[in-house]
Amino acid sequence: MLGTSIGQILVHAVGVAISPLALVAMTLLLGTPRARTRAAVFAATWIVVLAVAVAVLLVVGGLFGAHHRDHPATWTGWAKLVIGLAALAIAAQQARRALHPDPDRPKPRWLGQPGQSTGRVVALAATLALANPKNITQLAAAAVAITSITPGHGARALAGLVFLLIASLSVTVPLGVHLLGGDRADAILTSWKDWAMRNSSTIMAVLLTILGVKSVGDAIATLTN
Repeated sequence: MLGTSIGQILVHAVGVAISPLALVAMTLLLGTPRARTRAAVFAATWIVVLAVAVAVLLVVGGLFGAHHRDHPATWTGWAKLVIGLAALAIAAQQARRALHPDPDRPKPRWLGQPGQSTGRVVALAATLALANPKNITQLAAAAVAITSITPGHGARALAGLVFLLIASLSVTVPLGVHLLGGDRADAILTSWKDWAMRNSSTIMAVLLTILGVKSVGDAIATLTN
C-alpha cells in the first residue's frame, strides 16, 4: 500500500516542485547581501509551510474516512474530479496568458526587492508556497491519494515525507547549486531564472494540463471500481 501511495503522489510532488516563481525568488535572493542566510530562510519557510499543509490535509482525510474497508471512500473520487477540473481551468487561464501575453500586466513587486528583511523573505516564501492555485490543487490531490490508499499513521507520514522532499526541490536545488557550483553557479542560476521568467505561463499551462488529466483519470478509476 505504501509503495502504491508513493507511486500515486510522485507526479503531484513534481507538480509542486516545478514552481517557476519560487526558482526566480531563490535566484534573486542568492544575489542579495547575506545571500545564503536569506535563501536558507526562504527554503526553510517553504518546506515548513508545505509540511504543515500536508499534515493538516492528511489529518482531515483520515478524519473523513478516506480509506474505508480497505478501499478508497467514494468521496475521494469526487474530490479528485474537482481537483482535476480545477487544475484544467487554471491551465486554460495560463494558456491564454502564454498565447496572448500582456506587456502592460504588472509584475510582482518582490521581483525588484525580494529580500529587504527576514520577515519579508518568510512572507514571500509562504505566499509562493500556498497562495498558488497550482500548489493547492497538487497538495490536495496528494493528500487524497495518500489517505485513500495508505492505512496507518506511520505509512501516511512516510508518504507525506517523500512528497515533501520532492516538492521542495525548486528551492533546495538552487541553494545546492549556489553552495556547490563554484564559479559557474551564478551563470547557471541566472540562465534558469531567465528561462523561468520567459516561459512561466507556458510551463504552468502544460504542467497543469497533465496534472489535471491525471486527477480526472484517477477520479474515474476510483468512482467506477
